[in-house]
Amino acid sequence: MEAQIRLFFNSVVKNDLLKKAQEVFADVQTDFWDVKKILSRFDEWRVSFQGSYSNAYIGLCLPKLLAPLIRHQLIGWNPLQNVLFWLSDCCHCSITCFLAGFVELVWDPLSAQPSQTLTTLCKRIQDDYSVFDGERSKPVKAFVEAVIQRLRSAVDNDIFVPLYPKKFLEDKRSPQFQFQNKQFWSAVKLLGNMALWDGLIPEHILKELMLEKLLSRYLMITVLNESDPKHTIQKCKEIAGCFPESWFIDVNTGPSLPQLQNFSKHLLQTAHALFKDNNDSSSTRALLSDVLFVLKNIKAHDSIRTITEKYHCEDLLKTLQ
Repeated sequence: MEAQIRLFFNSVVKNDLLKKAQEVFADVQTDFWDVKKILSRFDEWRVSFQGSYSNAYIGLCLPKLLAPLIRHQLIGWNPLQNVLFWLSDCCHCSITCFLAGFVELVWDPLSAQPSQTLTTLCKRIQDDYSVFDGERSKPVKAFVEAVIQRLRSAVDNDIFVPLYPKKFLEDKRSPQFQFQNKQFWSAVKLLGNMALWDGLIPEHILKELMLEKLLSRYLMITVLNESDPKHTIQKCKEIAGCFPESWFIDVNTGPSLPQLQNFSKHLLQTAHALFKDNNDSSSTRALLSDVLFVLKNIKAHDSIRTITEKYHCEDLLKTLQ
């Protein structure tokens, strides 16, 4: 009986408190107490007057500004019964205020750790709020566009893989070989960092940047000029390891992705060259196994079929299952 009285009393007190809380902003226009509307005004400022917005350190001021309003909304909140929609709104604003500026001014796409940290944070936000799905808000669109432009700038301005006459590259200790090799692996590193954005930026744009620009413009040229099949296969293996698995889910038969036709054809030619030069030695089969591994990862079924039928190496393919 005592417990029931206490429960009734608490309910009365709670209802009275909620009623008084609702009256706090009774004579205030929603533009001045609704968190979403307040954030939209700041977003308009950011879009229209980026300079003054940044100089005013709005991103640092928003927590203090919104704290009283959010504490008001927390009155009577039961996390098991309702969702605080302002949390999603603040999340969007955080992307605008902090991450977009970080991407534009600080983030280096060639750096692995910052890229991993940034994409991990974005994927966590995506898992919690699905901000990158469907119709995106203006702040999210601005953030995604900033990422795309920064990646595009990295490919256009930060990557340079020189071509030298073959006589300079035959000596692995030559400065020409050392520089080209360093630049090539920097480009591969960028390729892997780009792949971290799979699911966050549009797939067709990511394919354009990774395959049509970075792979075709820089990496393939270096691979095509590699004279050692072993090094060719090693480089192709590292390159293919950067491609997101999601790209190949619907590739079930025939060739790989259209953008990877030259890549898979070169691997096929490398396989032919292996048997032409070394016949059926154990070292040749080991390298051929690596070729099949790469072709299997990019779902180049036609090239795999050609190799296994011509060189009777179905056993190697079975080991990769």
